[in-house]
Amino acid sequence: MPRKIDFSVRAEPATLDHYRRNWISSPGMGVAGMWIGAVLTDAKGEYYFGLRGADDFIPGMTHTVMPICGFRKLQRTLAAPPPHLFPEYATIDWFEPLQAAETDDNVQLTYDSGKIERTADGFHWTDASGRWDLRGKTHSDVCVVHVPKQEGVEHEFAYRHELLRVEGTVGGIEVAGHLHHDYAYARDGLIYSQLPIARVLQGLWVSWLHEYADGRIGGGFFWQGRGGLDFGPGYVLKDGVTTVRNDITAKPLLNENGQLVGLDFQIGENAYAFDLEMVGSPIHFFGKISKDSSGELPARSWCWVEYNDGTKLTPQHLDRGVRRTALARER
Repeated sequence: MPRKIDFSVRAEPATLDHYRRNWISSPGMGVAGMWIGAVLTDAKGEYYFGLRGADDFIPGMTHTVMPICGFRKLQRTLAAPPPHLFPEYATIDWFEPLQAAETDDNVQLTYDSGKIERTADGFHWTDASGRWDLRGKTHSDVCVVHVPKQEGVEHEFAYRHELLRVEGTVGGIEVAGHLHHDYAYARDGLIYSQLPIARVLQGLWVSWLHEYADGRIGGGFFWQGRGGLDFGPGYVLKDGVTTVRNDITAKPLLNENGQLVGLDFQIGENAYAFDLEMVGSPIHFFGKISKDSSGELPARSWCWVEYNDGTKLTPQHLDRGVRRTALARER
């Protein structure tokens, strides 16, 4: 029998308080990272992938997130990640101080190269030079997964995820699609790369959004345990309702190079399949829905899978990535 990981999962309607700097998942926890991740398409059906993070190396700092990425225009090949749309993001990962401004109806994180702004359900992410400008709203609840300390889990942690639909421009091209806003939480000032989820637990991380011809929005998020671990928290968004699950199962399909080319999964009575034909890094794969158990395929879909079999992103890789910030994080 696979070893079962103890966890809990809950959903709560998104409020503006969720984006304030003092929101935590439970008493005694602190922010261990925050990320904005987008998978978008233009009128020609071309895909774009963008990523931005904060607080996951040094509290109060933002950076471009490894693998270094402002935005990439994805190509329908698994041969290699596509080039960066904006060359400065292809240099060594770089950091900027965050400034936070909060009012009764608005929360802003600003930094020299851009801004992330939240209202109760509204969202605005912009580059200071106008290279991208995205607006949208949250469609799911906020889903929170909590994993206590236990055998094989050295540190307690929590993770939250929500789905947004956004539209705007990237490099002057009109785009629309999926965006997730997620956070990690931990004790003792730990950051995401020090937590068990990245180091030992995660085999698959999945986030997707789809849109039917009549404008209905669906999607979801889930994890699968690495190496057969029984670990399947997540949620499905369907007909405007977010339903959390603790028993999600997925079956990855790999090619001869060990790359992810397909994914079948079950969330309660809902079953889906992805065709994955694009890569954003050695562990990030993108594609579209190829099966929907409702019998109705969506008109558009934006599917993102992070696949780690334990060889492409190891604890040693993670430690090397944060070593240069160790002095700044000393107390």
